Amino acid sequence: MRSRFRFIVCFLGLFSSLPVSAQDVYLCVWRNPERTMTRIFPDARDYKTITVEISPDQRKIIEEKIGHALLPGQQDRFQYFDMTGDKGQVIGRIIPSTQKGEYGAVEFVFGIDNAGTIKDIYVQRARERDQTFKERAFLDLFVGRSIRESGNFDDLGTGDSTPGTEAVVRGVVKELVCYEALVLTEGKATRN
Repeated sequence: MRSRFRFIVCFLGLFSSLPVSAQDVYLCVWRNPERTMTRIFPDARDYKTITVEISPDQRKIIEEKIGHALLPGQQDRFQYFDMTGDKGQVIGRIIPSTQKGEYGAVEFVFGIDNAGTIKDIYVQRARERDQTFKERAFLDLFVGRSIRESGNFDDLGTGDSTPGTEAVVRGVVKELVCYEALVLTEGKATRN
């Protein structure tokens, strides 16, 4: 019995010493794509998952541009979804994002059209107490902005900013910078 107790204590101690816990990994997940793909793109008939590997050099460039480190789970790959119409043509892209809020992950999804303009955005999940970041008035501030403006999104997080609104602003900027650096500039993607 005593050896079993020591084993359990050592086993638990091993996992408690790990540098990043499971709740500290911020993966970008698009939940229920089949049900929600028409929420932003009503003409969408299907989607293709695109995954782009992030090299250490690319990661450094991205982090310099956004002004902070990528979160654990977002450091080695970037994922987005090509939305296709009835003839298989790409009509836009869905980019899911997860960003750290005050009480955990803030998950949201936004779509960009083929010109790189944000078409719409919605929040999937969050535990934030202040719900300002879910209000349509705040989310509509992103609609119509383009990738080229990603460096000028600071005005969206000012004024009555909350950890939730700051998380959304940081997340959108991060994803747009990644998309521009990894897809538009590099043109490297693997389709899943």
